[in-house]
Amino acid sequence: MSERLARFLIISAGVATMLVIVAIFYYLAHESRYAFNRSFPYGFRVALLPAPEIPDGDLGLDPNASRLTANPEGEEGLGELEEATVIPGIGELTAPTMTAAMPTNNPNELYRDDLRSAKQADKGDAFRFYAFATPLHQGDRMYLAWQPDSGFERSYTPYRLRLRLISPPDGVKTEPIEIDLNARRSGQVELPVWIARNDEDRRRGYLFELSATPTMSNAAATVRAFLRADWGPTLAYPAFGIIPLLLGTLSISLIAMLVATPAALAVSLYLSEVAPRRVAEWIKPVIELLAGIPTVVLGYFGLMLVAPGLQRVFADAAAFESGRSMLTASLIMALLVMPVMISVAEDALRAAPEALRDGAAALGLTKRESLTKVLLPACRAGLIGAILLGFARATGETMVVWMLSGGTPTMPSFASLADAGSTLIKSTRGVPDTIAIEMGNVEFEGPHYGHLFLLGLALFAFTLTINLIGYRLGRRRAWQS
Repeated sequence: MSERLARFLIISAGVATMLVIVAIFYYLAHESRYAFNRSFPYGFRVALLPAPEIPDGDLGLDPNASRLTANPEGEEGLGELEEATVIPGIGELTAPTMTAAMPTNNPNELYRDDLRSAKQADKGDAFRFYAFATPLHQGDRMYLAWQPDSGFERSYTPYRLRLRLISPPDGVKTEPIEIDLNARRSGQVELPVWIARNDEDRRRGYLFELSATPTMSNAAATVRAFLRADWGPTLAYPAFGIIPLLLGTLSISLIAMLVATPAALAVSLYLSEVAPRRVAEWIKPVIELLAGIPTVVLGYFGLMLVAPGLQRVFADAAAFESGRSMLTASLIMALLVMPVMISVAEDALRAAPEALRDGAAALGLTKRESLTKVLLPACRAGLIGAILLGFARATGETMVVWMLSGGTPTMPSFASLADAGSTLIKSTRGVPDTIAIEMGNVEFEGPHYGHLFLLGLALFAFTLTINLIGYRLGRRRAWQS
């Protein structure tokens, strides 16, 4: 009866665990769907120039350039005063050449903002604008120039972007113009001059269109953007790339494992094979108690003691002003995972049958040779399981990384010793702390909200896989390794 009850409880616990895992996966996937509702804004600066040189090399500094952007973030509508201000007439313009966004064909219905700010549009929309010279222009040539808006990276957008001439002014002969903006990041084309001598002439000038045609589904574009190497959800052109966050998490975890693994294996070998029984029975519970220390306590320990100490060591490094860095987070992470690794590794060593030790002694092997040539190879699977469980614990940790990493998403680089040293003392950010930092400041059910759940889904799948592998290896009997 007791065996049946025990079997029932074990099966029930297993089923309950599976149901919890499935429920977590479902919830994370369900909330992640909002990530696929995102739009992909784009933006360009377009200006008509009297000479082929762009002033200061940046159209963003040209007050007469039109900013054509499909970015709804950070843009306000016309203010009350602006609504009463019609577009300036030809006599008021001081520039020899102009462009202006054209939501209608009637220039008197355009407002001053249309000359110097953004016209909003939805994804896949097209902007039309006209270009003309004023009577101040001298010469028979003018130049239409374009550049991406500040912060816009054209390779991130899932559109075919084109700038084309719809119609030239009456009586002006020019070659057809159609420019692939995905291939030509910036540039300019020469145009015959068209001078608008009155307000009516402006709408009879050059009519251009900047269009965006989708080249893939929104879901495919979202997945592609999620696999990119930048994270900036609050930028004018938001970026939701997981790569810097994932590399930050993996870098901190791997460095922590490099520090923790030798120490954990040494302690587990001492407790299992060297320490007197009474000493081992006293130390083992202490180590298991250390595993229960709240991570926020370890975080404060690192913040108040380790970070200032490292700051003094690297006092000459400009990037190490606060002491919060990848190195600081990794060292405290090593302290966090060592108790778990020691406990699992010691259990794996103790599971080795005494016959292995007796056989090694019968062959005349020293204690050191017995450990390195017999015991450690026999317990290899269990020791690897201990390392993997520690690694999974490190990748899922939030508080330590949040408090000690510096909180800035950066791409780590270990291509050279100089790059590795610079990366270690720079601030970074991982996946778990990003979710914790940003979740309280996002629009509910918005794209940013959905991407945070997408991060959580990826992290949960990764840590669950590592935990299952580590647990499976840790459960293998030593002589079956």
